Amino acid sequence: VCMNQDIKDIIYQAGNIVKEGFYSNKNIIFKGNVDLVTEYDVKCEKFLKDKIIKILPNFDIIAEESHKEAIWGCNGKKIFIDPIDGTTNFVHGIPFVAISIGIFEDNQYKSGFVYNPILDEFFIAEHSKGAFFNDNKIQVTSTTSLINALIATGFPYDRENIPNILNLFQEVVINTRGVRRLGAASIDLCYTAKGIFDLYYETQLKPWDMAGGMIIMQEAGGIVTHLDGKDHFVDSDTIIASNPYLHKEFISLLSNINK
Repeated sequence: VCMNQDIKDIIYQAGNIVKEGFYSNKNIIFKGNVDLVTEYDVKCEKFLKDKIIKILPNFDIIAEESHKEAIWGCNGKKIFIDPIDGTTNFVHGIPFVAISIGIFEDNQYKSGFVYNPILDEFFIAEHSKGAFFNDNKIQVTSTTSLINALIATGFPYDRENIPNILNLFQEVVINTRGVRRLGAASIDLCYTAKGIFDLYYETQLKPWDMAGGMIIMQEAGGIVTHLDGKDHFVDSDTIIASNPYLHKEFISLLSNINK
């Protein structure tokens, strides 16, 4: 618990870097055609890495802006860091941005932290201790049918697969109460854990997008799998995060589309 409190304090401090950047002019660097990074992503990541490695010196840190792909797997001790999830939101002044950290040891999650410093929303979970939002315990919804469910999703930077993704999106829109797109996977996961959304799905994600929120989702009583329903590891690139009642119905909706 002491370790988690220390990390929480570091994340709060890093939140000041994000807040400063959110309300400032930013230098934008393009990683791809549309994928952005700013000096605040880099500054926040360095701050987090330098501080957290002192608390957890035996862990590998896999962070978005400085990762080595060779150590993506979940074996051993890993810390996944996304210094600013929702960089496009960050650049455009949309307040759905978060620092996301997930800590894993030998394929088992230990703890997850997702903090939106703009809205002052802090989500935290520790293995078998439950999930919390600003110190209050949270849990997933008990919605039992997709037609009554509010769904969250996101779209990838890579445009090649967009026709398939829009095909799926159309079916989800038709068969649910509605779909929202906030632009930050960690927040989508946490809002599903908190019972704002009933289910969240996305493709073409990276480990640091999911690692913090995935733990929070599971500790809030949710189910997290691949898009095909198989067990999810943090190095998977697709995700369904759902309350326990909707998961099977959503999987069968997907399998009908793919026929």
